[in-house]
Amino acid sequence: MNTNINDILVEWAYRVKDGKPNPKSIGDRIVLESVLKDFGWNIVQRDELLKNLTEADENKPLSKNDKKKVKDMGLVWKGRGYGKPNQDGIQFKNVDGKLVAVDKKDDKKSGEKLDEPSEFDRDTDSNKGVSTDFQRDGGKRSDSEAETQSQKNKKLDQEKANNSTSEFNEGELSQDGVSDEDFNNNPIIEKVEDEIPIEELEKHLPEPLPFPKKYVKVLHRMLNTKKAGGVKISDFTDAAGGGTISSTAGEILTMMVMSIDDDAEADALLDKLDEHTKNKNNKGGIIDKSWVKSAREVRKNIRERYDNQYGKGNWKFKNAAWDIQSEVEALGMEDYGRDKGFSTDVYFTVEVDGEIVIDEVSLKKDKLANLLNATTGRVPDIIVRGKASKEDLEEYDILLTELESLKGVKGTAAKKKRDELNEKVKAIQDKYNADVPDNVDVEKVKRKQAQLHRESLKDNNDEIKDAVKNFNSMSEEEQLKVLESVRKSLNQKPGWAEANLGKIKKLLSNMPDGELSLDAVKQMMGGKGDLRSIQKNSMILQSIAAEQNPNGGSSKAIDGIINNSHDHAKAVAEHLLGNDSAKQGLLKSIREDFPLKSLMSGEENMALGDLSADQQTLRDIFGVSSFEEVEENLKVRDEPPPSSIIYSVDGGEEIEVAIINTRPDGIGYGTNWKLEMKLHPGLADRMEALKGVER
Repeated sequence: MNTNINDILVEWAYRVKDGKPNPKSIGDRIVLESVLKDFGWNIVQRDELLKNLTEADENKPLSKNDKKKVKDMGLVWKGRGYGKPNQDGIQFKNVDGKLVAVDKKDDKKSGEKLDEPSEFDRDTDSNKGVSTDFQRDGGKRSDSEAETQSQKNKKLDQEKANNSTSEFNEGELSQDGVSDEDFNNNPIIEKVEDEIPIEELEKHLPEPLPFPKKYVKVLHRMLNTKKAGGVKISDFTDAAGGGTISSTAGEILTMMVMSIDDDAEADALLDKLDEHTKNKNNKGGIIDKSWVKSAREVRKNIRERYDNQYGKGNWKFKNAAWDIQSEVEALGMEDYGRDKGFSTDVYFTVEVDGEIVIDEVSLKKDKLANLLNATTGRVPDIIVRGKASKEDLEEYDILLTELESLKGVKGTAAKKKRDELNEKVKAIQDKYNADVPDNVDVEKVKRKQAQLHRESLKDNNDEIKDAVKNFNSMSEEEQLKVLESVRKSLNQKPGWAEANLGKIKKLLSNMPDGELSLDAVKQMMGGKGDLRSIQKNSMILQSIAAEQNPNGGSSKAIDGIINNSHDHAKAVAEHLLGNDSAKQGLLKSIREDFPLKSLMSGEENMALGDLSADQQTLRDIFGVSSFEEVEENLKVRDEPPPSSIIYSVDGGEEIEVAIINTRPDGIGYGTNWKLEMKLHPGLADRMEALKGVER
């Protein structure tokens, strides 16, 4: 077995993509495990070291005084603690940043000795640049993350910050990563009829561009492309980004418009985009008029905030970047993984009193946007957060963090690790969700919904087939009349009947000779489709029958299926609001998912159209200066409706924060139920009242 740490590190660095192995990255740890295996380490030894790496992550770095003790005593790092180079086992551990002696009876041999201080030790000089904090992509923070929040460095490298414009216009960041040939030959791309020339964008933009040059072409492509066929951001650029294609485009548009100093030029560009998106020939485009409106409002909102914050004429706009690591670090941020904001979408830099400072902004289209957009599948997690012991909750958060880190990691080892982690997560969820009612358990509700479909298709087989035969003999006008009723029962948008008539007629033409079932419906669809689409087509078949025979079996079955869907949404809301532990879990979840802490600390700001949720605004609204003071007074209120999260101090005024809403995502056929939290109109009104107020 090769225990030479330098050999291991060299090989590890060679195998990871960027040549810089990160002990915090689960993907890099998987690579390390493979290296150790090749170096002759057995599974027990590998698991021990990897476990020690995880444990080391959770410790604070040793204090300067304790680091000196390590050096003076001649101690070396042995994977899970410190010990003498010539002795087996460890004699000291890092406990919350302090060097603590280990009780011999509690000490277990760490396996093989490593001859030198390990690069895995967060306190060694070799670990410079390795993040001491990490951000989970899903937005949640563990307790240890919260503790290190104050360690984020928001000071920019001024040399880099001053050179951002050059980097954005001439460096690698100026390249879009998708050639014109590849874009134009992409079969997914469907162009709008009246394209806007790229020159019409360029003439209103500043020179040199204060943001990565590539986004001019990216925006131009998006403006001229329809939101159809499953287009995604990677069809337009190699830059990654989350969210829907329209929200992604909205973020890029807002970033660019915000970068235009001249109000007249900004308005001229926005007016052109407004005209372009309102053109009936461009219907269905990725960017519609609502995103143009939002970009206009956000630009005005943020620039007014700068005037209030720094004083009119006392600030100068410098640069902008999307939430891409290379771009943000080009702005001068030292360590993106450690220092980025909680839910930041775009970054702006502003020069104030000779120093360039960063503004991290979470973008919401308008005040109606969701602050939390989850599903009722989140309920088991919420229950765990309300009922679990401290030890189980700590383990649970570590498991979720590791799972999040494994997203996108391919290979057998990664799959095996995911399965192992998911099994452990489920075990904790099952432990604390044992008494959850069946109509709250989303998996049981989904199974029941599918069973109701199967029973209806089987029991009403003849009725449905007769109705379909009759439908096929109708005129198109009569068919559309039937489908309009189907549209309403399925809660579809106006125009659904006309848009789907052809598809439905094709579906019905494949009616099987045998008995109807969900499998038979799938075959009618060409043998393709997920459970959601299969159940939706099942609902269409049953609704066609119900429309022609209102008192028949299909009509009664549909009522049962719809009631099952609505009952789950209602039951979840009642359980979250009526069960004390669930309510506590909901509050804990909100604290983790809402960016209130980052907003009140000034770490980032949120723009909701023309409204600003920034540090000063929120402090003025809540009357306190810290999130901790807000946090301890957050409550769930179900009366009077709507169900809400409120801030309430005994004897003081109640301040509504967010509305809690549960709803089916596809009534009677969807496989998810939404759990949403929107900005409460009461809080929006308070923000509105503070707009433009000098403070």
